[in-house]
Amino acid sequence: MSSYHSQEQTLEQLPAPGTDEIAHSNRLVDFLVNEIETNTGIISFRDFMGRVLYQPGLGYYSAGLSKFGADGDFVTAPEISTLFGRTLARQCESIFNQGCARNLLEFGAGSGRLCEQVLTRLAGSCHYSILEISADLRLRQQEYLRACLSDDAFDRITWLDELPTEFNGIVLGNEVLDAMPVHLVSKDRQWYELGVGFDGKRFNWCRFADDSEAVSVIRQIESRQGLLPEEYTTEVNLNYRPWLNALRNCCNQVVVLMIDYGYEQAQYYHPERYTGTLICHYRHRNHADPLVYPGLQDISASVDFDAFADAAIDCDFDICGLSSQAQFLLSNGLLEEAESAQRDCDTMGRLGFAQQIKTLTLPTEMGERFKVIGLQKNLHIDIPALTTGL
Repeated sequence: MSSYHSQEQTLEQLPAPGTDEIAHSNRLVDFLVNEIETNTGIISFRDFMGRVLYQPGLGYYSAGLSKFGADGDFVTAPEISTLFGRTLARQCESIFNQGCARNLLEFGAGSGRLCEQVLTRLAGSCHYSILEISADLRLRQQEYLRACLSDDAFDRITWLDELPTEFNGIVLGNEVLDAMPVHLVSKDRQWYELGVGFDGKRFNWCRFADDSEAVSVIRQIESRQGLLPEEYTTEVNLNYRPWLNALRNCCNQVVVLMIDYGYEQAQYYHPERYTGTLICHYRHRNHADPLVYPGLQDISASVDFDAFADAAIDCDFDICGLSSQAQFLLSNGLLEEAESAQRDCDTMGRLGFAQQIKTLTLPTEMGERFKVIGLQKNLHIDIPALTTGL
């Protein structure tokens, strides 16, 4: 367990944080150490991940650190190309035209660029709600969108800090599911759950529980998918069902489009994926040690789309389908949108759009790793772009 990741090797590969960043991280470390000591020396990794990402005023997504784009830690599809959101808007328009209420609800709007792209491209007006729990990100989104949208478009945006009491329309989530805190499980003849302790100098891996809900789930997965090797470490996400249940309770007629990186279960829990899918992002460097630089780096895990679909069915949603991001975007007119956008471009502009299309669609880039899953409730919407998988 202690060698799951080598902190020394990780730190050697990463740029050193500045003085203010170190001070911020140390405040979060003090909070976590106190929680670990209060809980007899160990907390679950799920609790650790939840705190370092979302603890108010201290967590990565709750504090005033730059996260998206060139000055942040990672880049999402809306930052890569306006074509992403504009193509998604074409799909939304098709859904609206089939009888869905003209309302949009986006979970975790990031930089605000997806909202801008969708609202700019939609053929008709709609109300756009953003559920954003980070006060810092909400302020950044408001500043950005006020500067780049018309007054009329901006006035149709509402920011929420919790689910609405009643919603009909389209729910959007781009790279939302991967940021949900996960349980870590490992196999040493028998499955057990990993936790996090503190040795006086640094956080370290500890054996947390031999019998927990996460352990029970991975045993069930192994019984279906086949025996996994010794020292296999992976993630279990137990958030899908409560998240979808809360969404069900506030929605009557809704289409849900979730875009994220992940696998169907047979690929997710493949014997060769023996270190799991957990990944950290710090200043555009990717690594696999979530215990370093608390509060300064993003931590995420790939989505188990089978588990998400099963949870959706249990919560009374119908599955529209699952497709690769490449198929979804191309089926919704990505190339036509690009042709329209580059009509007045010079050679360099056209080359830029060509590179953006490659990044969004090539299997070696985002095209196959990212997938789109669609759900609906109390509607009969046809989404031809979602025709494969599940």
